[in-house]
Amino acid sequence: MKIQKLKRRNNKSLILDMTPLIDVVFLLIIFFMVATTFQEIDSSINIALPTSSSEDKIELKTIEIKIDKNLNTYLIIKNLDNKTTSNQVNKGELRPLLEEKLKVSENKAIVISADKSVNYQSLIEILDIAKEAGAESLDLNTKNLD
Repeated sequence: MKIQKLKRRNNKSLILDMTPLIDVVFLLIIFFMVATTFQEIDSSINIALPTSSSEDKIELKTIEIKIDKNLNTYLIIKNLDNKTTSNQVNKGELRPLLEEKLKVSENKAIVISADKSVNYQSLIEILDIAKEAGAESLDLNTKNLD
C-alpha cells in the first residue's frame, strides 16, 4: 500500500485569530484577581484544622475560640453587624470574657477551632472553661476531607 501526502486544494496560509484567546486570558486574570481579594479578617492566625468526613456550616454570628500550634488562645467575636474582633487571651482571663459575651449572646454557642497538633488535654481545658462560662453548645471546627 502506497502512502501519499494529502495536498491542499488551495495554498492559502492559515491565520490563527488571537482575539478570542486574548479575551479569555484577560477575563481569567480579572477573575483570579477578584477571587483572591476575598479573605477572612482573622486569617492572620495560622491554624491547620483536622479533617472530618462530616461538615456542617454554621451560618449564625458566633463566639469562636482559636488555638494555634503554639497553644496561643484567641477569642474572636462575630457581631450581628458583621464586625469581627480578635483578641489573644490567656486561659485565666478567658472565662470572665466568655461569661460577659455569653450574657448578650442569643444562642449561647461557641465554636472552637484548634490546630491539629494541639494536644488533647489543652483542648479539654478550653472546653471546660467554655462550659463553666455558660456555653450551651460547643462545636469543634474541622475541614472536610474532600
